[in-house]
Amino acid sequence: GVAGSIVVITPKKEAPGRPWIFRAGFGSRDEKIDEALLALGFHIVTGPVSFNSDSLILKDWNATYEWLVLNGFSRRPVMEGAGGAAGEVIGWAIENPDKVSGIYVENPLLRTTFSNKHLLENLAPLIQTGVPLLQVGGSLDPAWKDNGRLLAQHYQQLGGKLKVVLQTGK
Repeated sequence: GVAGSIVVITPKKEAPGRPWIFRAGFGSRDEKIDEALLALGFHIVTGPVSFNSDSLILKDWNATYEWLVLNGFSRRPVMEGAGGAAGEVIGWAIENPDKVSGIYVENPLLRTTFSNKHLLENLAPLIQTGVPLLQVGGSLDPAWKDNGRLLAQHYQQLGGKLKVVLQTGK
């Protein structure tokens, strides 16, 4: 009942509680974070990425979440995205802070179609529910200066659990 494809990558051995990554955007075969989480027993769920729209559709993401939870997946996935997809997963998390166990973003662009709220001005729900943020960025990436650095500053100022990995020269 959703527009677009959904990909579920299953681990060789599933971890207790059926943890999963809810990923915006398609991953490549050599995604180190995904490989490490698969080895720990996480499922990787990509999508849905709509073929009828230029953006992701919130009702489709909500329906996918509900279907997975009804079928035994953890109620609190880790959100993952890079670039523009990072803004989308943060937007979904802001709208659903009690349904997120953590957020992993790379070189985030702070825009989303999932929320009508400005991301930097609405991080409080994530902080209040204790959602940790792991952010990876390249020091030479324009997204770091204009978006990632600001996200890290705001999250830290609000008292959020934050780890930033800045890759010098990338």
